[in-house]
Amino acid sequence: MFTQSSLSIEHRSKFIREAFELGGEMKRSVLLSQTILKFPGSHNDFSNDPHLQPPLFPDHRSLYMLLKDLADLFCTRYWQPNPGDWRSLATVEKLMATQGDIMEDIIQTLPAYHYQWNQAKLQDHCYTIECFARHLKGNDWPQNDKAVGQKLTEVALCEMQAQNKVTLLQLKHILERVEEEEEGHWAKKISQPQGKKAA
Repeated sequence: MFTQSSLSIEHRSKFIREAFELGGEMKRSVLLSQTILKFPGSHNDFSNDPHLQPPLFPDHRSLYMLLKDLADLFCTRYWQPNPGDWRSLATVEKLMATQGDIMEDIIQTLPAYHYQWNQAKLQDHCYTIECFARHLKGNDWPQNDKAVGQKLTEVALCEMQAQNKVTLLQLKHILERVEEEEEGHWAKKISQPQGKKAA
C-alpha cells in the first residue's frame, strides 16, 4: 500500500481487498504459494527479457528479499511434512554416520529438514531481528524511506474504509464491555462489608 510495485492498480486493489476480507486464508496463501513474491529468473535478468515477470518491487530489491526470507521462514507455521518426508529424513540422517559429506548436500534438499530448521529459527527471536538488520543495511535500501500511498480502485478504498469502521466499532464494543466489567467489579468490592470476604 505504501511502496511502488510492479502490480497494476487493479491487481494491487484486488490483493489488498482480499487480504482484508479473507484475513487468515489470504495470509496462508501468501506464505505457502508465495505467488505474489515469485517471478522467473533472477532479480537482475528480468529487464533483459520481456517475457519474464518483474519482481514485486523492481526498485527495492532489499525489501523484496526481506519479505521473501520472512515468507520462507513463517510458512512453516502453516504446513507440516508428510510421513514420507519424515522417513526420508530419518534414512538420510542414518546414512550421514558413514557418508557424511555426500549426505550433507542431500539432506538440505529435504522438506522435513527445512521444516525442522525453520521451526528452530522461529524459536529464536534473534534470527528474525538479524534478518531485518541484514536487509535494512542493504546497499539499495533507500535513504529517504518514507511511505508513499499507492493508488487503489474506488471499490477497494470503500471496502477498506468500511472494514476500518467495523474494526473501530468492534474495538469500541470490547472497550465498553471491559469498562462495564471493571465498574461492576469495583462496585461489588465497595459494597462488601469491611472484614468480610465475598461468598
